[in-house]
Amino acid sequence: MFRFLKNNKNQRMIYGIGIILWIILWLDSFIFINEINLVIFSIQVIIPILLLIAQLIFNNKKIWIALIIYIGLFSLWIIKNMIFDILRDYSRDYSPHPVWTYERIVETTVMLLILLIVNWTFWKIKPLKR
Repeated sequence: MFRFLKNNKNQRMIYGIGIILWIILWLDSFIFINEINLVIFSIQVIIPILLLIAQLIFNNKKIWIALIIYIGLFSLWIIKNMIFDILRDYSRDYSPHPVWTYERIVETTVMLLILLIVNWTFWKIKPLKR
């Protein structure tokens, strides 16, 4: 399994799949681009796409390090938002509905598993070239 991830062609294929999945993930957001949210959109969508394209073409450690830093910060941002949502729900004075429903537990668990798999995969596909 790990030898598969060390192969240059396989790494490039994973980066290509990452580009496609990232575009599909943010496809609905493209219609909301305007001058106000262009900076936020470029940080969340355009910069990672450019990093993935550069890594697809060059596959070197410097771009990989930038990707790892971005993925780590993005994962921490998502986890922070999840924790603040949980804390906000618990701090409400009146809650007509249960805070933790089955759907919310499944959604949170799946999101954390996806983050874990993505972070682990990108960590394992470290390129051999400098």
